[in-house]
Amino acid sequence: MLFSIQPVQGASFTIGPDCNFTSSVSRTRPSSEGDELTKVSIGIYLIDILYLDEIRESFETKFFMQLQWQDPRLAKKIQKSSISFCNIKMDDIWNPEPYVNKYRRLSREFDEIASVNSKGTVTYRQVFDAELVSPLDFTKYPFDTQDATITILLLPNQPEKIKFVENQEINKVFDQLSFVGWSVGEVKTRTGLFTSKLFPKPLPRFTFEVEIKRQSKFFVKKAIFPLLILIFAVYLIFWLEPAQLIPRVSLSSIILLSVIAYELNLPSQLPRVPYLTAADTFLIGLILLIVLALTATIVTYKLTREEQKSLALSIDIWLRWLFPLFLLGLIGLAFL
Repeated sequence: MLFSIQPVQGASFTIGPDCNFTSSVSRTRPSSEGDELTKVSIGIYLIDILYLDEIRESFETKFFMQLQWQDPRLAKKIQKSSISFCNIKMDDIWNPEPYVNKYRRLSREFDEIASVNSKGTVTYRQVFDAELVSPLDFTKYPFDTQDATITILLLPNQPEKIKFVENQEINKVFDQLSFVGWSVGEVKTRTGLFTSKLFPKPLPRFTFEVEIKRQSKFFVKKAIFPLLILIFAVYLIFWLEPAQLIPRVSLSSIILLSVIAYELNLPSQLPRVPYLTAADTFLIGLILLIVLALTATIVTYKLTREEQKSLALSIDIWLRWLFPLFLLGLIGLAFL
């Protein structure tokens, strides 16, 4: 496998002789004399996703990219040299000037060298280590799904004369990512045009998008299930006599403090975002349900003291049915 090789900064991705052409190489676009488009084949192989940064809305990734295009002028030079292929610096020939869009950090693992064969096929391969900006939405945490997007633009002088062609044999994801806690879903690729006020003309664009889904079993076992056990204990107070104030208040208060303490210990597991996630909504809702139970305890006890025990019992009976419905509604509101 290509990706079992550890890249070294400054090394060459290609093996073979250098192109020592006796005459200079044209830097103009191939087929520039006619109206024919220069087609650039592109493929991205996602090697790894290392980290998601919820605050910066970015992800760290390593990916392989291959570009291919035809340049008949180079084919003639190679045929004259009696060799099957050779390597040449990207700066010494015309190239589509690939640009990784929306990066905060970007490094190339290999030298900027392309290989050219006797048919004039130019192949550029590179491995990028980058932090890329991608919109992330954690409102459904811990059942959220994110899209990791890699966008490649071409920055030539004649962008309207160049067209991206997808290489579906390469557009894939490595099946052994080191991205713990996430599973990789569908890969989507598309080509089109990128428009911006920064550029006078629309630029060819290729988008590689992979869906990653959080593995939520750990959070369910670690947080949601224990909290459901605590809230079930609160539910039991509606089966006690309204006159038993101390046991009912004690149970509600202890569980309320337990849930609050539990919430204070969760930030290390929760995304650091300036908005409420589904987990936050669930925790706040549980606290409100406990406060409801505590309020009902005080009300029914006061009614009992005022010799309205039948009304107090009716409230408890109603809450025996309503409390589970409130809990189910909270779960639906938070996670569905």
